[in-house]
Amino acid sequence: MLKVVARLTIKKDKIEDFKKAAQDLIKKSNAEEANIFYTLNQRVDDEQKFAFIECWRDSDALKAHEATEHFTKTFPILAEMSEASEPVEIYNEVEY
Repeated sequence: MLKVVARLTIKKDKIEDFKKAAQDLIKKSNAEEANIFYTLNQRVDDEQKFAFIECWRDSDALKAHEATEHFTKTFPILAEMSEASEPVEIYNEVEY
């Protein structure tokens, strides 16, 4: 399984708009067959910091997700509301 962490710092006056705009992306991403989970998380000590934390069956599933209409249309809108972003981190789950 692949885990993805995408961090964004959202403009202070756009926080509520960002949360609303992300709702459809989260709902549709969670409905994808190869998705394990897809969440938006707000940092406890800094209301402007958010992280999408996702889990996908494999790299093909992530590539397919990145090509979906809900991703390609929504993510540019979310990016416009951000002040900064960090490089997306992708992890393989260590299984025992």
